[in-house]
Amino acid sequence: MLPSQEPVLQTRFEAARQCYNALLGEALRRMRLMKQSQAYQAACKIPHGVAHLVERRAAFKQVRQSMEFTESALSRYATEIHHSWIGDHVDAVLGQTLAHRAFDAVDKMVLGRAKKVRFKGRRGIHQIGSLEGKSNQAGLRWRTDHLEWGALSLPMIQGAAQDPVIAYGLAHPIKYVRLVRRNLRGRDRYYAQLVCEGIPLRKLDPQNGCFQHPLGSDVVGLDIGPSTIAVAGEIQASLQRFAEDIVRDHATLRREQRHADRQRRANNPNCYDAQGRAIKGKHPHNKSRRQRHTEARIRDLHRKEAAHRKTLHGQLAHRILAQGATILTEKLSYKAFQKRWGRSISIRAPRLFLTILTRKAESAGGQVIEFNTRTTALSQTCLCGQKHKKRLSERVHTCECGVIMQRDLFSAYLARFVEDDALQVAKAHESWPGAEPLLRTAWQQATQNQPASGQRQPPSFGHFVRGPSQSRSPEKESLPEHKTPDVVILAQVGVRADESVKVEVFRTPRL
Repeated sequence: MLPSQEPVLQTRFEAARQCYNALLGEALRRMRLMKQSQAYQAACKIPHGVAHLVERRAAFKQVRQSMEFTESALSRYATEIHHSWIGDHVDAVLGQTLAHRAFDAVDKMVLGRAKKVRFKGRRGIHQIGSLEGKSNQAGLRWRTDHLEWGALSLPMIQGAAQDPVIAYGLAHPIKYVRLVRRNLRGRDRYYAQLVCEGIPLRKLDPQNGCFQHPLGSDVVGLDIGPSTIAVAGEIQASLQRFAEDIVRDHATLRREQRHADRQRRANNPNCYDAQGRAIKGKHPHNKSRRQRHTEARIRDLHRKEAAHRKTLHGQLAHRILAQGATILTEKLSYKAFQKRWGRSISIRAPRLFLTILTRKAESAGGQVIEFNTRTTALSQTCLCGQKHKKRLSERVHTCECGVIMQRDLFSAYLARFVEDDALQVAKAHESWPGAEPLLRTAWQQATQNQPASGQRQPPSFGHFVRGPSQSRSPEKESLPEHKTPDVVILAQVGVRADESVKVEVFRTPRL
């Protein structure tokens, strides 16, 4: 991209921002008028239920059309905006996509899926970060090796077509183009995302020619927590922390945030009283150049952490998919996680991992099934069929029938036997003798191995407890192991396997 083209892109993004804010404001105005109308109030009074479902839908549809609270009506308003100076920088197709984005944001408020909407700012995390078209025939268009947008022609980076992933995508029909703007180290950089037909490329291992990330055939159970995940498969089990390699530098981040706060107070003295308290109704809008640089450094710290976290989540998703194509986990409220463990969720991001896992599984032909927690109650259920409620601080499942296991690992094991939101206790009890050595070894490795990041193990792992057949005298504990047990025979007769020094726990399948 030439230096003279960057100001043109910035102008077009600014025009698109103002167009989006105008559309968002108009959608909010129409939503308020619709809710104030008598027809809307009458539609809300129609009883819920299957018998009145068609009547309610027809009533709300009529109200939306009469108050012009529809996507097509908002697109017509975008055409009116296009007749102003914004039309010199934003084409009609782009205006329609902005109208679609604004209407979806407000419609979530109407349906109760969101509490508010956010207007886009000029800078910071709330700036408009992407623009896209509806097809590759108008507006943003990709032509062989460059992007065309009106009079702009943005060439592709030299040598990029040699990348096998990019070459594979360019060989498929392009549906539409998305132009992405990201701020890296205080400077805006632009990327073209091509939305193509077909399925993504599955990379091959150059050594053996097989798929680099194969898809397993077993059923895998997951137990996802705010910062940890337990995985239980047919021949492998693990208990670990999400994105364990990430160690947030709280001291550096806190210093930068305090620095930005001092600059904010110095630049907006009228927004604070003599004691330094914020005055209600006044907002610190003035920002100096140094304050913007400080905020850019804070954003860069979070950006690097987010990129690293996404990479680690992707690697973990590939390891799980290598065990099985069908993955079962509980349907949790991650919003509740955010309210209760906000800092931990911001670092570990369990919902992001589940989103990545679901996308990769569906792309490879697998599936992720989320089942109801009320009907299964995995953390309360034992193999004998009894249910006992546990406090959140109780991390070890202990039952009178003799089952002693780490709580998360045991729930992940039970998740493998959930069918139609119901736990099949008989099947879980039948497979327990062969699975217990895997789970117990995974528990031991999780509690005794020191993480590479140097952090302490999470207290949710609990204290490792040996099974009844694993207790040995102190003299035998000090002797080295010279005999490798037959894992296949042990797994078949239900005897617990040896728990020595493997990080990943495997069980040889039946031959």
